[in-house]
Amino acid sequence: MEVDVTKNCPLPCAWSRADLLAAGLVATFVGMLGLWPHLQFAREIGEFRYFHGAYDEDTYVLSWLLGTLRSTRALSGFALSILYRVCGSSLDATLAASDFVFPFLASCAAYFAVSQVVSSRSVRVLAALMLVFANDLFSLGNLILWTSDPFNISRFSQIVGLVHPKLVPSYETSFLAVLRTPEPQVSFVLMFLSLGLLARFAVVIGIRERAALVAAVITISLLPIGYTFVTLPVAAIAGGFLLVQGYFRQLSAIPIAAGLLGAALVSLSAVYWDHAGGQTTTGMLAGLTYPTRLPIITPAVIGSLAFSISFGFWMIMRGCREPLAFLAFGCVVMPLVLSNQQIVSGVMFSARDWERTVSYPILLFGIVTALSVVAPSYNTRVSFPAPVLWICSALIAIVVVRAEKTSFSAWRAYNMEAIATVRALQAVDADTASLVLDNAGIAPMLQVRTNNRYNVVLTFYRVAMNFIPNMAPEAKSADPSRYENELFEHWFRTEVSPETAEQLLGAEIQQRAGPNLSYLFSFRDAWYPASDNRKVRQAELEQSVSPIIERYRGYLSSRARCTVFAHPALLVRTRPPREIMLGPRIDNQYVAEGSAGGVIAYVYRQTSREPECGAKH
Repeated sequence: MEVDVTKNCPLPCAWSRADLLAAGLVATFVGMLGLWPHLQFAREIGEFRYFHGAYDEDTYVLSWLLGTLRSTRALSGFALSILYRVCGSSLDATLAASDFVFPFLASCAAYFAVSQVVSSRSVRVLAALMLVFANDLFSLGNLILWTSDPFNISRFSQIVGLVHPKLVPSYETSFLAVLRTPEPQVSFVLMFLSLGLLARFAVVIGIRERAALVAAVITISLLPIGYTFVTLPVAAIAGGFLLVQGYFRQLSAIPIAAGLLGAALVSLSAVYWDHAGGQTTTGMLAGLTYPTRLPIITPAVIGSLAFSISFGFWMIMRGCREPLAFLAFGCVVMPLVLSNQQIVSGVMFSARDWERTVSYPILLFGIVTALSVVAPSYNTRVSFPAPVLWICSALIAIVVVRAEKTSFSAWRAYNMEAIATVRALQAVDADTASLVLDNAGIAPMLQVRTNNRYNVVLTFYRVAMNFIPNMAPEAKSADPSRYENELFEHWFRTEVSPETAEQLLGAEIQQRAGPNLSYLFSFRDAWYPASDNRKVRQAELEQSVSPIIERYRGYLSSRARCTVFAHPALLVRTRPPREIMLGPRIDNQYVAEGSAGGVIAYVYRQTSREPECGAKH
């Protein structure tokens, strides 16, 4: 049996029962894929706790808990708040449920989008799965999926590096994009709904479907409070398509125009949402924007260039003036424009984030839409045997299931250490203590799991919410960071000597990334992915190390170190008491421990051994 890939006339706005079943099955599969790590984790630790499975999930969930989200994450904040109420104010239940509900809705929206341009149900299922997992399947950057050296982003970078070493941004991930909580999950729903509605308006003449019109106005209006790296390109496509619709069908342009007007009003109101510091949208742009005119080369850019040239040429040669063709062209060309507009403007904002969130779904939707326009113009229909399409869908399901299992293994130890730490702290009175984590990387997750109950000395959350300013262009070294004293206290209480600290900083500067650098320098100056490997100021960082170490020596000889012990001071590490050496300055007394999944966290009460700080011998 063969099935038609494209359709020549619009479908009814309402789905058939078979479509509802197909969409429900796809969405349930994706939702269960998101829920599985939480259930597996709960089974392993013997209690129901959410599973952290992607970078920065803890930082932004904590920001939601504390009410410090910027406006471009407001929509996901509202969505989490709704789930939080539904889940009886259980944070663990909320975060587990979000990994089912949001991917479920995104998958339904993806099925709706492809149903506007293809008629075969087997093609719709395949295309919906490809849309939902497009970033992971095609970017080469998902390390849990592209595990073979000849076929991953590292190999691609090596090949492109033969032309120039800095053309490929660093956008490696170790999780499935649609399962990252809560973004881009929530904004994927907006993206797929918006693209599907725009396609609907391209094939339906006039204003006849009130539900679609209302949905378009609401969906487009909400774009400004969605995840910028997903919603901004969608808004640009909607704006361009408004011009097309205004030219071809003026009435059909009304809901798009109303939605964009609503988006403008929402953007203005969002100014009042933003909080002080680097977490404001303006602060984020100032901190991460960098000057460059070098092009970006990625699989999405190459695909975008190839398809936009070929499809654009076809449109010209055929004299194609269909609105749907212009929509397809806008989607196909968008990744090329997004990642290379800096050639003209001279300014880029985090090419890596476009690549790992939005470029591939938009490109794929554009390709599918373009095929739906091209195929009917030929006598021979583009068709594939239905069994082949179902087999392809099954293969995608198998691939992503294996990838999710790999992701669970990669993040398992990180979660186990956090749970072990929570259990260890429950055995002591830590509410009024200042807490130092030997592994400071788990601090935001610990704060989320304990509802910010403890006073953690060093946490990445503060840096993420209030960026360290970039160095001035003429600066030879960095000014002291606002987080410097917190890092000094962490070094002091984990017994890091000035000599060791200098070695740590030197090694991290050579790597152009590292946990200690995050508290001393701006992201753009010190962390190579923030400027797509183009604007790390390595020489200036090296010049800054000696002054930092001198200030650390000053801290160690000042009374500031003694104030640490004015209140109870606790240290948590995974090293047992028998491995703790007696230090010259601090006495670490074992008080409690907790375990999870074979990881044991030990709590030590810290007191000074120095007479200057009140020690008695």
